[in-house]
Amino acid sequence: MKNTDSSLDRLLRSAGQCHPPVVEEAPYGFATRAAAAWLAGASPRELPGLETLWFRRSLFCALALMAASIGWSIRADTAAANDDMAIASYATTADLQ
Repeated sequence: MKNTDSSLDRLLRSAGQCHPPVVEEAPYGFATRAAAAWLAGASPRELPGLETLWFRRSLFCALALMAASIGWSIRADTAAANDDMAIASYATTADLQ
């Protein structure tokens, strides 16, 4: 225990003697130049045609997949209510609750 305490004391003493790091500020006007360069270069009309095509195609596929899954869910919910499997499933679910 004493060995650990002495090691900890040495570590804390060494940490207390170190100097804080010097933080240099950015040159005058750097933030303004960076913001202006970002605004000048970021235009959605400048996207290359291939990237725009792939984005639109992936968006269309995602929408089609979403519509298909919604249709599938609605179709499953509107199944015949007098179906024997539906009645058995409902009875099992009601018993579990």
